[in-house]
Amino acid sequence: ILTTAGFAQDSILHRILFIGENEASEKIQQHAAGNVIGGRTSVIYLDENNYLGGKMKPGSMEETAAHQLLRSQYQQMRARGAMVYLITGNHTWNKQGTDGIEKIKRQQQFLEKQGDSLVKFFAGSACPDPVAIDLTDSSMIIVFNSEWWLFPYSNTSPEKECECNTRSEVLARLDELRYKNRHKVILLTSHHPFQSFGIHDGRVTLKDHLFPLTSINKNLYIPLPGA
Repeated sequence: ILTTAGFAQDSILHRILFIGENEASEKIQQHAAGNVIGGRTSVIYLDENNYLGGKMKPGSMEETAAHQLLRSQYQQMRARGAMVYLITGNHTWNKQGTDGIEKIKRQQQFLEKQGDSLVKFFAGSACPDPVAIDLTDSSMIIVFNSEWWLFPYSNTSPEKECECNTRSEVLARLDELRYKNRHKVILLTSHHPFQSFGIHDGRVTLKDHLFPLTSINKNLYIPLPGA
């Protein structure tokens, strides 16, 4: 939980709640909802909800369950007066599957049908364009679509609707927004960290190579040297 405050500690200008892998944790949802200050809170979901994961047909029971899951995330926050932002990541992009762009467009369409202008989805158009969100006069967020950068298949929008179509254009846009808001507190927000010291940073230990199942269960010392 990050709070942007004024000179007095008890004078909160804006509160930001970042929520990651929590679809199975109702306690986290309730705790976050209990910290919402109506009209002065932004809740940012960093994707990990498995929405539309796998093969899901329109109108199926699986899709209905996915809709229910998504609603359960943002409705209690909106009921308390928070603004909600959902950011795409590897799960929304179908874990880097070839139909990832189609699935994020379906999620965008579903959210648009809900008719709530304070629930925003980035980036339902599959664009990499960095987006600026003003919080207060002295603070703002830049939302960065990091999965577009890593997606291994074609991620070019056929509608040519993106302002940024190359990595250099994305970086130029980020620098432009940074300079324009240089006198503000800037939070750069994305699904992936810019630097990680965990298992997702591309470097693993010898134990991880020889006993990869220990990442699932610390007691599974089954050697798989070919993994």
